[in-house]
Amino acid sequence: MQKSLISCAVVLALTSCAVTAAVVEDGDVLAQEQHLVRGNGAEPSTLDPSFVNSGMPGDIIVNDMFEGLLVENSQGEVIPGQAIKWQTSDDGKEITFTLRNDLQWSNGEPILASDFVFGWQRAVDPKTGNNTSHYFITANVLNAKEILSGEKPSSELGIKALNDKVIQINLEKPTPYFLSLMSIKTFFPLPQKVVEKYGDKWTRPENIVTNGAYILTKWVPNEYVEVVRNDKYWNDNKTIINKVTYLGLSSQSAELTRFQSGEIDMTNRVQLEYYQKLMKENPELIKAQPLLGTYLYSFNTKQKPFNDVRVRKALSMAVNRDILVEKVTAQGEPAAYSLVPSTIPNYESSLPEFSSLSQKARMEDAMQLLAQAGFDKQNPLQFTLTYNTSENHKKIALALASMWKPLGVKVELQNMEWQSYVASKGTGDYQVARSWAFADYPEPSGLLDAFTCDHISNESGYCDPKFDELMIKAGNEPEKGKRYQLYQEAEKRLNQAEPFIPLHHYMHTRIVRETLKGFPANNSKGNIYAKDMYFIEK
Repeated sequence: MQKSLISCAVVLALTSCAVTAAVVEDGDVLAQEQHLVRGNGAEPSTLDPSFVNSGMPGDIIVNDMFEGLLVENSQGEVIPGQAIKWQTSDDGKEITFTLRNDLQWSNGEPILASDFVFGWQRAVDPKTGNNTSHYFITANVLNAKEILSGEKPSSELGIKALNDKVIQINLEKPTPYFLSLMSIKTFFPLPQKVVEKYGDKWTRPENIVTNGAYILTKWVPNEYVEVVRNDKYWNDNKTIINKVTYLGLSSQSAELTRFQSGEIDMTNRVQLEYYQKLMKENPELIKAQPLLGTYLYSFNTKQKPFNDVRVRKALSMAVNRDILVEKVTAQGEPAAYSLVPSTIPNYESSLPEFSSLSQKARMEDAMQLLAQAGFDKQNPLQFTLTYNTSENHKKIALALASMWKPLGVKVELQNMEWQSYVASKGTGDYQVARSWAFADYPEPSGLLDAFTCDHISNESGYCDPKFDELMIKAGNEPEKGKRYQLYQEAEKRLNQAEPFIPLHHYMHTRIVRETLKGFPANNSKGNIYAKDMYFIEK
């Protein structure tokens, strides 16, 4: 079978990228202390790579401790990680990766191709209850659907070790975004002997073994997680940050206070009202990343009154997104009328019809829709809006409650701590909830797939067989232009159903200390690797 070979040298030539590492700029003098303290947003529920969803609190930490076959550089381009080269067959259905020489786990044991096979088979096995296994279907790995439905054992997954250094992956069909998926934690290798020895306790500091730039040393629940450099990492001699501490702070004001006191070097977010002040007085402290994601409010479409599309559409129409992004969030976020952001190249999102109306006209139509659904001043629409604890989320919730007030809508705000919030959404125990959609690769399906009928991330309960049919057709279409047309049709149906309210596309802003260098210039997945950063003298 004919194959095309991509090696590290070829990647570097094609992308003009540097090998993943901290690249010290000319003239920079390294600080004596290289200890990064960053806000993590919340307490991680797990540090097991197979069980960490993108965007969750464990995401940042696991990305520093583990590494997949491929990673991204500071420009967001895919470059070699644990693999030094890869080959793709002419039919696009077989990819063969060759591992770097002398790779080691942090305990000194060699990293083998079989560790990837073990990690993938464990992650796809439905017996584990893993909620990230859907990525194997997204990647079109051979037999993933049958394994997840219980028709085949996980040993039938389309991955095998040809020898200690070579991994062969077979796909159901050519998948243009496959390589971009390889930096997702679900596809990371696992130390088989350690996992089998300690079971679900293998990620405790005293047991854990990692293959990334750092290894776990402390995890103090509800306070912090700490990692230090892994001297067995293949590129440790190019790593500069010696230690990273991740603080589980859900409060932006607490983050800000600790940043101002010198305790934090990088916040997880920026307090909304403080952003404008910083942009005027210290704009160099603000770092922003446009992401492949959308901030939204999810409806529970299985419960009354949100099983009525008229109610959902009325609430969406009444949101003044211009005021929201200019006066409330006000950190450069684009207003969102649809799910897919403009950060996906060459794709034009399908917008709902009301997006072209004036706000006055939208409010009039929203009032009529609610009346048709049986809601008026005598019988006002009442519901609970749930969000996870955060000053920023609370401000947005208050703003929307105010925007809905002219419709006679009465909203009860309910804030919940992270773990309870995630559990409530996962079990459908909510009416309207603050939520999000993120893509792990630059294709519309990265966001749209989550609204297919049986997708594990479909918290709204929305199910439209015609939408699913369009998504399947698009996934089988090799020509990009035709594929994107099908995605536009699917997105149009999604807009008509309104199972969520898109509010804005993500612009992740942080406060970053001026002495910290190596912040990525462009990574739409939001990945910020500590191994690529360093501190300079003041």
